[in-house]
Parts: sequence; structure tokens; C-alpha cells
Amino acid sequence: MLFYYSKISRSSAVLALCVCSVIAACSPSIAPYSFHAYQQAVELKVNSLDPMQLAELPFSEQVKSVKDLRSRLSKAYEFARGRPRNDHSTKQWEIMIDPEAHLLGGFLTRWEEQGHLSQSFITEAQSIVSGGFDAIIGLESGKIGSKQGGGS
Repeated sequence: MLFYYSKISRSSAVLALCVCSVIAACSPSIAPYSFHAYQQAVELKVNSLDPMQLAELPFSEQVKSVKDLRSRLSKAYEFARGRPRNDHSTKQWEIMIDPEAHLLGGFLTRWEEQGHLSQSFITEAQSIVSGGFDAIIGLESGKIGSKQGGGS
């Protein structure tokens, strides 16, 4: 009789483990949709591409606006970083603002170092930065809870 109870206990433990595994697998491994994060990314896209056009002018004339833009980008990054299970979005923001990379952070650094940039470089950079923002926006709009992501 003792063996019988032992088997039930083992079976119950295995069943409980399976149920816990299924529940864990069903829970989202990515942060849910945030309208604030989505709106912030869309606004920053627009607020970044327009000032990039000014890179033909001397950087010294745009220091205040670039400082403001960098501050808003840092806030977006910190917001993404502070959300649980938001590693994918946080990584995209890191790439976007990295002063050594080839997206917005790198563009702003290059403008600052060179003083001004050519129109052809600006146009190409705007296209690349736009694509980076589209990736951030697309990731957020595809999350659970967004209208496009299959939720509310």
C-alpha cells in the first residue's frame, strides 16, 4: 500500500511540474504593449528626422536642439529599460542612440565632430534612421495588447 501512495505522489508531482511548465510557456516572454512607448517612438521618429536635415548647417548653431533631442532619446531608452521583460525593445533603443553606431546616435556624433554634413549623407542617414525607428515602432505595435498584436 505504501508503494501505491508513493506512485500517486510522484504522478502528482510530475503533473504539477507539467502544469507549471505549460503555464510558464503560455505567459508572454516579452513586455505587453504600451501605448506610451508606441507614441514616444513615433514622436521621436518625427522629431529626429526633421532636425537631421539641419546637419548641413554648423553644429554649433544647433547644440541646444541636439542636446534636447539626446535627452528625449535617453528618456525613451530609460522607459524601455525600466519595463519588465522588455529586453528586445531596450536593445533596439541602445542601438538607436549608440554614439558609435550607424543610427541616430552615430549621426549626431558625426555631425558634432565634423561640424556639418553633406546633403547626400543626410538623406541616406535619414533613410537608415527611419528604418531603425520603424523597427522599434513595429516591435511595440506587434506586442500582445495592441490592436495589431492581437489584444485589446
